[in-house]
Amino acid sequence: MNITTKTFLLLLLGLLLFSNPFYAQENNSGAFGAPVVKFSSLAGKDAVFTGGRFGWIINKSIVLGGGFYSLVNSVKTGQVDPVSGQDVRLGLNCGGLEFEYIFFPESKFRASVEMFFAGGGVTFSVPDKSVAHTSYYSDDLLLWEPQVNVEYEIVDWLHIGTGVSYRIITGFDAANGIYRDDLKGLSALITFKFGRY
Repeated sequence: MNITTKTFLLLLLGLLLFSNPFYAQENNSGAFGAPVVKFSSLAGKDAVFTGGRFGWIINKSIVLGGGFYSLVNSVKTGQVDPVSGQDVRLGLNCGGLEFEYIFFPESKFRASVEMFFAGGGVTFSVPDKSVAHTSYYSDDLLLWEPQVNVEYEIVDWLHIGTGVSYRIITGFDAANGIYRDDLKGLSALITFKFGRY
């Protein structure tokens, strides 16, 4: 189990404990933890991100929280490792702050706008590290991701949402044939929020 997987599992466990669905809300505030799946593209290839987010909700409308997301499928860069002859694969992880505003908080159907500010890293690797290969390095980046969402309250402690976001990349220019424009783009997502608010 790598560091990214461990970090994600610890974060998700913390979110679920923090957002106990049987938490008694008072003063129009509440909290939630949410596993998230994002469908996007990187370097013209399909990309799937999984992760989690948590949020503290003030007055049923203002959400302050954070999230972590990691690319989970294999994305080829189009480059070939000169030592092993393997296709070079791309990785992307990011984590940071999330701010959200919920419209129609008293309705079962709700809409929201959200902004994700994150730091992250791009990694390059080969699928089979047991053979001699080039040692690739990672590179840091900053990510800004505005998002619009709709969600439905199934029960008072479970909300299912969907949304669309646009990933904006700064602090990264190019590495191993991957450019900044290869990392930006639209995402569609599904969110399962556990918590009362």
